[in-house]
Formats: sequence, C-alpha cells, structure tokens
Amino acid sequence: MKREIINPWTWQEALGFVHGNKVSNAESTFFLAGQTASDENGHCLHPGDMAKQIDRVLENIATILEQGDMDFSNVMRLNIYTVDMDKMMQAHDHMTSNLKRRGCQHTGCLLGVSALASPGALVEIEITAVK
Repeated sequence: MKREIINPWTWQEALGFVHGNKVSNAESTFFLAGQTASDENGHCLHPGDMAKQIDRVLENIATILEQGDMDFSNVMRLNIYTVDMDKMMQAHDHMTSNLKRRGCQHTGCLLGVSALASPGALVEIEITAVK
C-alpha cells in the first residue's frame, strides 16, 4: 500500500487529524462498526467519564484491528459521534495524544448527536482502515 497524506494547511495538526489520505495499491480495506466503551458482553463501562470511555473505545478498536491483521497506522478515516460535545472537547487532547501514540493519522469528523444506541455511551467511534 502507498499512502500520501494531503495537508494544504497546518492548523489541523493541533487537533490531531489530517485533511486527506490518498491510498493506492491497497491489498485490503477494513470497515469497523461503531465502537462504544463496552465490555466483552456489550455492557457500557465508565458511565459519565468521557476520557475513560474514549480509552476503552480505542482499546476495543485495537482488538478488532489486531484480529484483522492491522493496527492504528492503517486507519485512514475515524468518525466520532458524541452525545456531550462539552465533555468531548474537554477530553479532546487526551484522545488526540492517545491516537498519536498509536500512530494514527486519520481523516474524519466529530459530530454531536442526540443519542447513541448503547445506553450510557458518551462516545462512539467508527473507522476505515487500509493495508
């Protein structure tokens, strides 16, 4: 796989994302369903704690990526949905540093929504990875 990061500006670096990921010669594309801070039985963990929920969501994504023979360096798109934008913005630097540590250089969006399917979830993240 060949990846070219397209960033016509630099302001996005402080927010931890890239504007474009151009991929060629890919061997496989992996679409992950939205993940919440759930345990192995689907129960929501860390009610009310955005930072801990983000950490668990990223752990869950890492587990799925690993089973698909990929890691966060393969993530091209990462979309975030939250029911509490204020808490998300307070935890944003925490999330960004976690993603950087994992080698993630993603495009994507952050959306405030009225509800998520998992009761108690403050955040849900879906990704697309390419290898």
